[in-house]
Amino acid sequence: MCTSFVLHENQTYVGMNFDLSERPIKMALSGDHQLLILQKEGDRFLPAIGFNKKGIFMNLHMVNPIEEGKYRRNKNCVHMMRLFDEVLSEIVKTSVLPTYLQEKEIVNVPDYSVQSLIVGPNQKSFIVEPGRKYIDTDQLEDDFMVLTNFLVRDAMEHEDNSSQEPGSDRYHLAYSELANRSGNFSVEQGLSILKQTVQREGDYPTPVSMIFSPEEESIYFSLKGDFNRIYQFSFSDMMLTTVRGFARDFGLLVKNKGVLLSELEGWG
Repeated sequence: MCTSFVLHENQTYVGMNFDLSERPIKMALSGDHQLLILQKEGDRFLPAIGFNKKGIFMNLHMVNPIEEGKYRRNKNCVHMMRLFDEVLSEIVKTSVLPTYLQEKEIVNVPDYSVQSLIVGPNQKSFIVEPGRKYIDTDQLEDDFMVLTNFLVRDAMEHEDNSSQEPGSDRYHLAYSELANRSGNFSVEQGLSILKQTVQREGDYPTPVSMIFSPEEESIYFSLKGDFNRIYQFSFSDMMLTTVRGFARDFGLLVKNKGVLLSELEGWG
């Protein structure tokens, strides 16, 4: 079901638990400057999370569908997968995203209902919920944003603490940890929040947990809730390497073909 957050402090940190039913997941390059996390749906791998060398991030979270966000064809409508592609490829730059989101109607693709956390350079972030007005960092007093599986805009406008909404427990836990943090934030603190919100049971366990540090051009991640073993992907050399918790060091050059996360579990 997913939990994600962004914190804009001295540096930017983006965290995400990707919660998903059992299926193949792979990490692959797209072009020269994008890294995608893709899930297998039928006989295809579809993108669910994207990172950009310039510090852009976008994900797709499941959310209950609403009528206003359902797919429809209209010259003014943009569906979420098109937005995903255009943001990560910088066809739509995050600097003009507020204008773009005001002018366009963001809708879902057929038979899916998702929402998104978008993080851009210059400490600008957005929550995009099809059928609802976007939220950005300028509208909030906090220097962070959290997203799980309910419509944050609805909760804000109705002064609802969202205690009964899907993912509300994870939302409040992550929010509290970020609001009450002390000292300079770090990758380790981000991993700690993900560890506390990881899903170990149910229909949507967490196969991968990630912290993106744009300033370092690096993504740190763990698999299946094992935070003793940490991997790293670096945009500087496109290498995936081990950080800690392994008997010896491993490394792999990530290419457009990609690598299945199940292959990385075999690194001892």
